[in-house]
Amino acid sequence: MVLRVKDRNAVRGVAGALLLGALAFVLLVQYAPDSVAFSPNNYGWNGLQDVASEYNVNFTTSLSGLPTKAVLAILQPSVNYSSGDADLVRGFLLAGGKVLVADKSGVANSLLRGIGSNITIEEQVSIGDPVYNWKAESVPTALVLPGMASTDPFVANVSGLALNQPSPLLFSGSGPVQLAVTSQFSETQAGSRGPFAVMASEKVGAGTLVVVGDSQFLLNSEWTVADNSVLIGNLFGNGGVFIDASHWSASPLTSSTAQVKAGLRQAYASISSSPLRYVFATALVGLALALVPDGLTRRREDGSLLPRPIRATEEAG
Repeated sequence: MVLRVKDRNAVRGVAGALLLGALAFVLLVQYAPDSVAFSPNNYGWNGLQDVASEYNVNFTTSLSGLPTKAVLAILQPSVNYSSGDADLVRGFLLAGGKVLVADKSGVANSLLRGIGSNITIEEQVSIGDPVYNWKAESVPTALVLPGMASTDPFVANVSGLALNQPSPLLFSGSGPVQLAVTSQFSETQAGSRGPFAVMASEKVGAGTLVVVGDSQFLLNSEWTVADNSVLIGNLFGNGGVFIDASHWSASPLTSSTAQVKAGLRQAYASISSSPLRYVFATALVGLALALVPDGLTRRREDGSLLPRPIRATEEAG
């Protein structure tokens, strides 16, 4: 059976539409934004797209096997850490790793207690400042204490941090080092007056623990305000960053978009690692050839591939 030209054109149209549709679907899934907080695909105020595109940021659901030179970031967790989780993080610190805990809810206290830290985030308390703020009373600006860069290089060239309703940090023992505080005009909703410590560090074995009573300074809406970007660059710019996504109730790794992406990556990996890749490549080549206009397959007497008009007899088949 020989297809008429009109039929062949219809087949090409359907095949082309299927191919373009598949490509569009893959591109949309790969680059589609979402609204999950701290997601690298969230371009909104509460997303992490800007920081994730600037630095080597990875999201992980495992706290074991992290590279020693990496940074583990704990950002606003909503699920408490178990003793097993804390043991893994403490082992990472003892080996020389760096851990950033950025939280104002107090959920991260379960981790801080588990690793034996002397720093605690004061729960259910937020700080405002009517004088030293970057937009409104609820978003205070904290000042880095003078001379701290000599002992903690990650605050080098950082003088002020733009925060959003941060929680105060509490200390016990002599281990913690205060790094940034709010002004004397700051106060909590209960009426306590500042200054309040909102950033501190502590040595744990060969590693360093950094605690900030707020996580929103990393978000798209705040990371370039004050010296936030300088601090983030000092913390994240020298190696890989692993953000713990296993202690969020809503994670960018469990969203529907992320799951489809993971499925596509798995399918690609399966095809690439098996003989199916030859069949797949051959099918793509065949489909591309099928889409070539009919005129290009006809040659003139001189052998050129220039198209020529289709005769009425050819149209009739």
